[in-house]
Amino acid sequence: MAFCTTYEKYGYDSSRFESTVDENLHCSICYNVLREPRMCRNNEHIFCLVCITEHLTVNRQNCPECNEHLTVDTLRRPRVVNNLLLKLKINCEYASRGCPEFTCVEDLKTHVENCGYAPVLCSNENCGEKINKREKAHHETEVCGFRKVEYRDYERIQKAVERMEGRLTELDEKMESNRSEVRSNRAEMEKIVGKFDEIKHEVKKEVKESLKEVKLVMNEMLEKLNAFQPLSKLPSSAEGMISEHKDDILIAGGYGMDDEPSEIYSWVKNAWFNVSPMNKEYEGASSFICDDKVFVVGEHRTIDTMDLNELHLVKWEKFLSKLPCKYAYHQTVVYQQRIIHIGGNNEDEEELCNVIGELQLGTPCIMKELCRMPEPRGCHSAEVFEDKVLILGGQKSESCESAVDSVFEFDIKKNECKEMPPLPHPVTRMATVRWQGQAVILGGLGKDEKALNAVFMYDCKTGKITNLPFMLQKRYDCCAVITGSTIVVMGGVDDDSDELDSVECFTMGASKWEYLPSMNSARSKAFAELLPSTRK
Repeated sequence: MAFCTTYEKYGYDSSRFESTVDENLHCSICYNVLREPRMCRNNEHIFCLVCITEHLTVNRQNCPECNEHLTVDTLRRPRVVNNLLLKLKINCEYASRGCPEFTCVEDLKTHVENCGYAPVLCSNENCGEKINKREKAHHETEVCGFRKVEYRDYERIQKAVERMEGRLTELDEKMESNRSEVRSNRAEMEKIVGKFDEIKHEVKKEVKESLKEVKLVMNEMLEKLNAFQPLSKLPSSAEGMISEHKDDILIAGGYGMDDEPSEIYSWVKNAWFNVSPMNKEYEGASSFICDDKVFVVGEHRTIDTMDLNELHLVKWEKFLSKLPCKYAYHQTVVYQQRIIHIGGNNEDEEELCNVIGELQLGTPCIMKELCRMPEPRGCHSAEVFEDKVLILGGQKSESCESAVDSVFEFDIKKNECKEMPPLPHPVTRMATVRWQGQAVILGGLGKDEKALNAVFMYDCKTGKITNLPFMLQKRYDCCAVITGSTIVVMGGVDDDSDELDSVECFTMGASKWEYLPSMNSARSKAFAELLPSTRK
């Protein structure tokens, strides 16, 4: 059984091409290399067929570049551009499985259908392992622990037994003949007995050799059975699976949420429950968990905190010390009990800053400068990977039009900051989560100050981009968490500047997003944290 290829729904990823692809051959909707290009009638703006079809179906029937009236039926085929694209060299869909081939785009489909590196399932019962098509026969007959073993050794045993039975039959016949001769001629007895002993010795010798051969064959069989038995006892892919545990979610703060309660989502109850309100309205603040306590910092000098191990989340409490200065639209992450504070709007100096510092919670609180980014940052995101912090997107001034696509990597051990490969497009006021070695970017505002529902992953080592399915709703100033392999995105603001109470989730490996129950209150610029699994 062959698997479907990893099909890129929109354009081709530019990293797949043998050489750099001209920027004029990129789709202005998905930013990838054009797939099945189509253009508007008058100004010849070019897009992927799927991208512009989806745009015209979901949005207005206008060209996203020049705003001319446009429908799917009036789209034109750019013959010259299409011919150029078809001649570009692109790697195989199965390059990650070892295929080294680069082929023209026009021959890609034929190559993929016949590629020896395509994943297929082993047809041996109870195996189900994925292997390359070219290795299927060798795997199923030589390598697979569930292959059918032809025990030809049984034939050798059967032949040996048949030889023994033949010899024994001959012996019986000779003994019977000898008995007759003994009865008829006692004088011949000793001679016959001598013959019998001779035959008996010969038979014993043959039986001994046959038994030795049988023993050798049986030992070989036992060795094979011992090697085969552990594999045959392995559970099938459906056995032993444990349902994924999901931690409950706390969301609090946000724009206009003064005196409004915080909320907790329970996976068991599939509902949101109100808990205590915060002491102040926190807009553009950041949160972090340290020593099983959640801390909220930003916008005010005061710090709100809550003990997550309490049987009931009774109330938010003020921390004993205040921040050294006011910050908003910054980021905080925790690395080995160290609190790393990144950028944001320094409201005391009324400007965005480029400082990366360590916040030391004590009496008083101290901000120790560690490093400076190449330029100021606000409304950005940050995620920790091992001993590195990725600082993603945001804006370099208070205007959303200054959204950037740049990514910085801060080395915590060396206190150094360097630039990484950029994001596929400028984005600010988005939500992010960490998934294995990837930062997942969700929604936000683009450079045109339009809300986005795009979701993509950024590899923390290579900067490679992997697109995920679009969210059900466009949103920015939203917040997100990941529990197990499920991403949950909450609240935010839509294209009409309305605050959202909607919640949606996506499980890695799935094909689409799904709605969860809405929050009790609409929220934007809020923060969310996972509750510890030990808490009742």
